[in-house]
Amino acid sequence: MAALLFDLDGTLADTKPDLHAAMNYILRKNGLNEVSGDATQNLIGGGARVILQRGLQENGVTWPDDQLDAATEEFVLYYDQNIDDHTRLYPNLMPILNAARAGGIAMAVVTNKRESLSAKLLFRLGIHGYFDALVGGDTLPKRKPDPDTIEEALRRLGVKPQDAIMVGDSEADTGGAIAAHVASICVSFGYRRVQLDELQADAIIDDFSEFAAAAKRLKPGLFDAL
Repeated sequence: MAALLFDLDGTLADTKPDLHAAMNYILRKNGLNEVSGDATQNLIGGGARVILQRGLQENGVTWPDDQLDAATEEFVLYYDQNIDDHTRLYPNLMPILNAARAGGIAMAVVTNKRESLSAKLLFRLGIHGYFDALVGGDTLPKRKPDPDTIEEALRRLGVKPQDAIMVGDSEADTGGAIAAHVASICVSFGYRRVQLDELQADAIIDDFSEFAAAAKRLKPGLFDAL
């Protein structure tokens, strides 16, 4: 059996507008400057606490752990209540999900977003039924780029590393894939803090319309159903 493992933020869906709003809500509430939408593009990834921490850094501010922890919970609460106000799936994704499901290709979401938030967002976006497993940033003690979450998804799917592709947008995705000995396809339109050529992805696509061809090149015979 073959499998596709998808990151969520910046890969399946453009979540930046709603994460941006949550971060600026916390910054504004604490008398700090809001961060522009363009700047937020490079702040997403690593989970709510990391996103908020980067927003503070944009203000030249560092908070002690207890204050940051409390603010993170406020961030999560606000985001949870507004999770899909402006979030949208990326173009040309649905044909890939439909073809994979019809062709018996297993699928999972492996994300650094909290598992509860991820499950809620997948449901709100109407795609939760496509995935056989969800491994979030708090499902295990470690998260991407550590290989544990990718390996756990493969274990749940019953798929070997050589029969899977990790689909992501950032260095966390490619780093985790490399550590787990899984091939990777990165989308150029997501969120990352390094240049595309630094990702060490096995393939890079600019649109999901290019995905099927890239997957077939990487793993001949495994993804012919796409």
